[in-house]
Amino acid sequence: MTIAERIAALPAAVNLAQPGRSYLAQGKQNGRTSKAEQSEDITNASRLQKSLYAVEDSDYSKADAVNKQWRKMNTVNILDILDGTADTSNRTLTSQEIEQRLQQGDLLNDISNTDFGMLKFELSGIEFEMGVPASADTFHKNVEYLASRYAAMEDRIKNTCKGTEQKEYLEQLNDIYKSTLERAANEYSNLVGGILGKYGVLDEREKIYRAFKNGVDERAAEYRTYLKENPGFTGLEGTKDSWLLKDDEYIASRLRSQNIASTRDAKDDEYTLQDLEVIGKYASSLSAMEKKSNTYDLNEERMGLELAMLAMKTDILGAKAGVSPMLNTTLKNTLEGYIRAFLEQFDNRLDTNRKKAYTASDIQGNAHLDKDSVWRVYNMTMESYRISGDVVQAMLKGAEYGKAQYSEKMNQNGTKNIYRYKNGNTYWNQFFQASTVTKANGYEKNVSTFEQHMMGWVDFNMSLEEKQGIRMNLCMDLAEYDSVDYRGNQFSREA
Repeated sequence: MTIAERIAALPAAVNLAQPGRSYLAQGKQNGRTSKAEQSEDITNASRLQKSLYAVEDSDYSKADAVNKQWRKMNTVNILDILDGTADTSNRTLTSQEIEQRLQQGDLLNDISNTDFGMLKFELSGIEFEMGVPASADTFHKNVEYLASRYAAMEDRIKNTCKGTEQKEYLEQLNDIYKSTLERAANEYSNLVGGILGKYGVLDEREKIYRAFKNGVDERAAEYRTYLKENPGFTGLEGTKDSWLLKDDEYIASRLRSQNIASTRDAKDDEYTLQDLEVIGKYASSLSAMEKKSNTYDLNEERMGLELAMLAMKTDILGAKAGVSPMLNTTLKNTLEGYIRAFLEQFDNRLDTNRKKAYTASDIQGNAHLDKDSVWRVYNMTMESYRISGDVVQAMLKGAEYGKAQYSEKMNQNGTKNIYRYKNGNTYWNQFFQASTVTKANGYEKNVSTFEQHMMGWVDFNMSLEEKQGIRMNLCMDLAEYDSVDYRGNQFSREA
């Protein structure tokens, strides 16, 4: 009998997925719906998904710790299952029974291969992928998760084992940590460095790679120092929950909740972790902005104004985001290269459309980009910004000039037949005067183009103050502005 046939012939009772569902009904302490209430058994917890806790949920609670022990106790070898010798006696244990055993101290006293296997799997969720939407603080969560898990597991090994066993376990931990760090550093540097290179900022890939590795190493060292200098920081010593002190994942989550400030000083020739987070968000926002540009409604005047908005945000980002002088220079160089590349690629797309045209109107509809018109609006906006330092005033000044130039062009017969002018009238006609926007939920709201721009601007400023991830809010699709959610005085929208 083949292995596949043997697996198919297994009795249903051997399946560990279903039995756990009715036993572990304890929810998270932070009030979220428990996994049992969501009709999910413990083997399908969020950490088993691709993103894992490193990105999606770094709040590891006591309930998570109990659930993790259930999984450890029910981890079996596939060959034992095939032979019918797998130990399934723990499948019926309730969360209360497992917690009682943990309180009695007969679990977590040793470190096993299962611990390392689970750690390795959990760290595999630390990743950076092109084209995958990420929360504003994905970079921060990934870095903090890796550094804290390494420091906490190292501390557990040193407090649990001695001699040769301790040395072997520390070597095993270091291998897992270094391989994860190497993979993450390569992914991030290739992703961000590749985007920067596209816009003419070359040779940054190696700098990002080196800074990522050094930054995470130093962050892990800061966590290590905190553990050494604050042995009772959890307040669990002497309580019924003191068993959690032996759970490295729980200790790691508590370390992250301390918001320990980094003591690292910026070096002249190396980016900081804050730099890497900012440049990563900036680069990904530029890519998103480029992809959303539409040759059928994005006319030169609007393009000039929105590129000026990008330039003003870039300037403020370098001044207020706590970045190094080295990154500030990189931001400016990236902006210059991006604008040049954006205009060239937009014109190339128009050229492609003309070559594929079936009618004369399509040829005229995709007329060459008038870069001089773009630069006139851009320069007018930026001149006002440089004089006043006021983004809102500069945007209004640029918009007045852009709308006047747009209206003048629309009085010319040839321009009326250009698609991006014919279809782009909504943007300018409603710039200062609100129109009714109907939301997906049927709610109607009067919103002008100016107000929509301001939503993104306010949210960008708030993200700088919150220091929980930069929200660039770059957009060249008017429909995107309609998706901005208004909550009291806060607008929130991801680029």
